[in-house]
Amino acid sequence: MSKVGGALPSWYWPAGIPRRVPVAQQPLGRLFRQRFATMKDRIAVADKNVRISYGELLEQGLSLAGGIQAAGLTGTIAISDPDPVESLRLCLAGLFAGRRILLADPAASAEQLAARLAEGNASALITSDGAGPAQAAGVRMVARSELQGTFSEAGTAIRATEPALLLPTGHGLVAHSHFSVSAMAASMAAFIPRLREIPFVCTEPTIGSWEMLTGILLAISQGKPVVFASLEEFDTGELADLTNGAYMIIQRSQADAMLAEGRTPPMISQSANVFVSTGSFAPRWRRRMEALCGRPIFPIWGLPEVGPLVSAHPTWIPPHGHGFPLVNVSLIPIDPKSGKVSIVPWEMLVQAEVGVEALSAMVGYVEPARNVGLKIGTAVRTRQVASMDHVGVVALQGAPFDGYGAAGGN
Repeated sequence: MSKVGGALPSWYWPAGIPRRVPVAQQPLGRLFRQRFATMKDRIAVADKNVRISYGELLEQGLSLAGGIQAAGLTGTIAISDPDPVESLRLCLAGLFAGRRILLADPAASAEQLAARLAEGNASALITSDGAGPAQAAGVRMVARSELQGTFSEAGTAIRATEPALLLPTGHGLVAHSHFSVSAMAASMAAFIPRLREIPFVCTEPTIGSWEMLTGILLAISQGKPVVFASLEEFDTGELADLTNGAYMIIQRSQADAMLAEGRTPPMISQSANVFVSTGSFAPRWRRRMEALCGRPIFPIWGLPEVGPLVSAHPTWIPPHGHGFPLVNVSLIPIDPKSGKVSIVPWEMLVQAEVGVEALSAMVGYVEPARNVGLKIGTAVRTRQVASMDHVGVVALQGAPFDGYGAAGGN
């Protein structure tokens, strides 16, 4: 695992970017109610059909929250809607009401959804029409139209460290606290401050991935628009005034589809920054992608368990690696064979498993058995092997060896 020799690290770090920043220690519902009230006239959410201001989003969210309270919906409330604008409305309403929200994947089958509801011990499932899987015995099915009432702040007092959102992953439901979710957005915003000033384009139908959740929360915490626009369908320019100069985080599968087709949507060339969420990649893949897009591509790596972790920075996009650990993120080298933290520093190692210490780390998996062996001290194991050179550039090495993370390719 060790190199024969090594140089003292110079540890590149972007100028003016702090290594640590504070994170709001408030429940998300209270935080967003306060912030939305101060920026009512700004555009909050848009797609090709609607544009909603922060004042309207606050009013709609409070009305739905009142309906959740009036309906007596308690515990964990699941949301599943194919319309991401509707999902965001309902998610905010649940947070306003002080409820724990399970962000179910709208593309999941009835059997998969039923399993998620059971795992999360959901008391209710809110959909646009009140329909749900027959297998979800004991789960109350609620239509959005049923949620009407007057919001009351009584009973919404919760601690920032309590679970706020349950995210589906291939390894089970992940529970994130109000604090850890806030930390995802804070980490990105501090690493690339420009992102605080521009809209975020959500290109997926679900808001429950760490990529979309990070971008959405960063935007609405700063009073910027969240634009929902599919890369496959959006090429008519209805929202050009919002998407031009915005940023997006797309999946590796979306990037590979562009390469296969040999073309890119107009939004790609018009965006301020395009991040590609990917595991390991070859420099050749990156060169092909940047040649196709005619612009720099920012690789970014993260996990549902800990949010965004490593990204390129506008001042330096190293061709051979992902980039640098984000603000509030420390990468701990772990010997994958022994499972122990390495006493040898990164720059003296050929490679090691990545352990993560981050404020954005999850509370844990909802199923307790999945948490066994997950941590080494305070570091969350990722089962992803990586290397870090003498200036701090992180390069992922192959696919995760135990199922965590997102596998990449050439």
